[in-house]
Amino acid sequence: MVRFVLLVTLPLNLRWLIQEGMKRTLQVNVKMTQDDFDLLKKAADKRWPDAVMTNSGIVLALARIAARDTLKKKIR
Repeated sequence: MVRFVLLVTLPLNLRWLIQEGMKRTLQVNVKMTQDDFDLLKKAADKRWPDAVMTNSGIVLALARIAARDTLKKKIR
């Protein structure tokens, strides 16, 4: 089974809109297997226990962490 996840990003100066109406500036559709999503869900549950998160929130939060870590590393 393939699960669809919608990713939404907001520029820093528009973060306040999250609470005011979720203005989207970019929409991304992602296809992944159930196993891949289960892995992400398990990682999110470990990192943020008892947090209520949407599917797209899980994917976006973990992708953002991985992107920061990737950009910190020096490329040889």
